[in-house]
Amino acid sequence: MKYWPYKERRIWIELAWIAAFNLACFALFVYFELFDKLDDWFHNHPDTPLDEVMLVGFSLAVSMTVFAIRRLREARGLLKVLRRQAERDDITNLANRRRANQMLQRETERSFRSNRPFSVLLIDIDHFKCINDNHGHQVGDAVLHRFAKVLQTRARQLDTVARWGGEEFIVVCPETGQLGALQLAADIGRLLQETDFAPVSAVTASIGVATLQEDDTPDSLIHRADMRLYAAKQAGRNRVVGEFGTDEPLSA
Repeated sequence: MKYWPYKERRIWIELAWIAAFNLACFALFVYFELFDKLDDWFHNHPDTPLDEVMLVGFSLAVSMTVFAIRRLREARGLLKVLRRQAERDDITNLANRRRANQMLQRETERSFRSNRPFSVLLIDIDHFKCINDNHGHQVGDAVLHRFAKVLQTRARQLDTVARWGGEEFIVVCPETGQLGALQLAADIGRLLQETDFAPVSAVTASIGVATLQEDDTPDSLIHRADMRLYAAKQAGRNRVVGEFGTDEPLSA
């Protein structure tokens, strides 16, 4: 398929073309004096049911207008649902990886334009496989959902929290340097300690932090965050590793 027919922009364009076509028809009728010719024809044929013809034409125009408006409203509603399904994770109700990649690209470009800092947190739930093995996948899904709530509680309104895949999450943090991102990671660790994940006794996370540099792309930024996440796991988990070798436990 070359295009998605339910894009709102495309619907408005098609309605604009319909309006333009009708205006062009009206202009042609005026230019060729067809209205006067029709008027003369109806005067020369008095038996023609003019009132009925005008009524049918008016009813048809109103019906087509109502039909177009209703189709537009339905298409807009369908578009919202499809967008939500395409950009949301079913279990956590967070943005999914596709949406996260869009935000990474947008924020990288904006950060370079404005010369403002931009950081990401790559987060992995520690020993999540053990949770699934010991308590079942239903409990595992509940832990994912509750973990997502913790991230949403601490994140700012301008941040994007997304499920990156499996038990990995990402927080895209505009206007945030390394120190602010490390503070956010520490706050997430404290919130995890205060959150009840029953029947799981405790849930911790390892976090890798990376801040955009001059020669970065979204892929290289994520790669550095992933390397720091790996370092956090290697150092014993339940900790944050940032740029310049920053390594801090997330809980005592």
